[in-house]
Amino acid sequence: MQDIQLFFNKANILIVNDPDSNVEMLIGILKLKYYNIKNTLNYKSVIEFKKEQLPDIILIYTNMDKMEGFKICTSLKNNKKFQDIPIILIGSSNENLDREKVFISGGADYLNIPFSSKEIISKVETYLKLRFMQLELQRIDENHEESRKERSENLKEELDYMKLVEMKLRRENDEYKKSYEEIMRINEDLAQTNKLLEERANDGQQQLHEIASELKEFNVMLEDEIAERNKTGEALKESERQFRYAIEESPLPIMLYAENGEIKKINRTWTDITGYTIEEIPTISEWAALSDVFIGDLEGTNIDKLFNLEKRQNDGEYYIKTKESDARIWNFYSAYIGKSQDGHKLLMRVAIDITEKKHMEELEKSVEEERKKLYEIKEYDRIKTEFFSNISHELRTPINVIFSALQMHELKLKDCSSKDNTVDKYKYTNIMKQNCYRLLRLVNNIIDITKIDSGYFDMNENNVDIVNLVENITLSVADYIENKGLSLIFDTVVEEKNISCDPEKIERIILNILSNAVKFTSSGGEITVNIEDCIENICIKIKDTGRGIPEDKIDSIFKRFVQVDKSLTRDCEGSGIGLSLVKCLVELHDGTISVESDIGQGTEFIIHIPCRLTDEVNKEVACCDSMGENLIERINLEFSDIYK
Repeated sequence: MQDIQLFFNKANILIVNDPDSNVEMLIGILKLKYYNIKNTLNYKSVIEFKKEQLPDIILIYTNMDKMEGFKICTSLKNNKKFQDIPIILIGSSNENLDREKVFISGGADYLNIPFSSKEIISKVETYLKLRFMQLELQRIDENHEESRKERSENLKEELDYMKLVEMKLRRENDEYKKSYEEIMRINEDLAQTNKLLEERANDGQQQLHEIASELKEFNVMLEDEIAERNKTGEALKESERQFRYAIEESPLPIMLYAENGEIKKINRTWTDITGYTIEEIPTISEWAALSDVFIGDLEGTNIDKLFNLEKRQNDGEYYIKTKESDARIWNFYSAYIGKSQDGHKLLMRVAIDITEKKHMEELEKSVEEERKKLYEIKEYDRIKTEFFSNISHELRTPINVIFSALQMHELKLKDCSSKDNTVDKYKYTNIMKQNCYRLLRLVNNIIDITKIDSGYFDMNENNVDIVNLVENITLSVADYIENKGLSLIFDTVVEEKNISCDPEKIERIILNILSNAVKFTSSGGEITVNIEDCIENICIKIKDTGRGIPEDKIDSIFKRFVQVDKSLTRDCEGSGIGLSLVKCLVELHDGTISVESDIGQGTEFIIHIPCRLTDEVNKEVACCDSMGENLIERINLEFSDIYK
């Protein structure tokens, strides 16, 4: 283990790259493992590497300028010096490498861009391990060759020794040949025996050589087989580890279970969503109480069907109950994946959590229904608006005719004389005119409210001295108010303040509030109009000493068609539209209106309008221009509820 780690620390990696490739990213990933990295752009510099400088692994980009990466790979594999070095081909970002072409060209593996750092490190380490094993085998072969040479030299020394013995015997035979015939005979026998021994020794040597050769071949085969088995074992272990990791870290809930109902594995996502671990619920029968999808497994129908299928089965959508008693909606898929170590058939069930998707579909359906309802409401509002607009115009026409008739009648009354001077000959004419004004005011308010709702209400803003405008409006109704026995006071410390506003709409706001003050203030009371400069806003306050508004009714006075006193015996007339229209007109100026009131003490309306000017200087006008010749007519309209 230390040897291979030492080899990794000294491993040399050569990258043959494309000038347009993002090789810096690849180098940065490999440098995390402290490899020795060399980078080149051409084939010629690779061939010039000396034997001692050869890399342990080569990475080649396939999209090269002068020479295609596949051709470089083939050329290197045809070069004896590079035959044993593993080569990994790297495809460009716009192509996927042909696996068969990679292996035909001599490549050991390939990578496609974009790639992950885990994938690069895993493949580089795998082929560095193979390279280390190749070098170890070469070293073992060299050791065996040295052992064989040593044994041959020992045999040669033995033969030389035997030859020396033979020569010595022959010299002794020659010396004693004449004297000892018996010794000669024995010597001849010994010579024959020696010859036989030499033959046997030669045969033994030959046999020993053959046995040694066979043992060497057997050792090589055995080492190759051991290496292949080790490689296969490591590959299987890595494959199993990757398989286990893929299941455990999958973003989808995954369960592995046997045909006997025993659960072998549930991954982290399954546990995170349901809250249950395999120790808490170890069998299918217990899971069947949490989801109906497992009932088919208990009956055996799902399992038998899976054994006869070559692909996954879509089990459909089912509810599954979590530990927190929540109901999730999962789309289940099942597949038969082989046998487990104990011999049982192993099945895999994968789920896709579609709870949020279903909720989104329901929400979209609900939104679509609400959209239809909103369309119907808008259509209803449009029809209602058109109805009010049409009926208001239809009412205005006969009212104008009545006004014309009354004017003609008044002209005739001027020429008529009465015997009783105490009789008011215009009494009933005035009553009819006052009620015509009330009807006309109601029609105008309905038309304006309709225009505001439909977005067709026109604002004619000019730069106006708001202090002068409010003062003139207040003074114009002084006689009307004093004739009711009330005091009207206009008070301000602001001499002049030009702001952008619509003078006609400001007049309607002031007259409407003043008419309400007159209507609900008894004789002898007091009405005060005050203007304050609040820098960013102009503040208009209209206060009376009338009967006041109950606290529980203050929030409803600006609502449409709402009256504080709804009884049939009330002493003041009104439609409930006036203050609602006032609020709309104030808001069209980007302003606000509020009210403060105490029962028996009076009421104060407070209006804030932003202090701003229009861009066009030529729109600045004097307040008197806004009053016009029809001011009395407009006052009659706004005060029609209080004059009898």
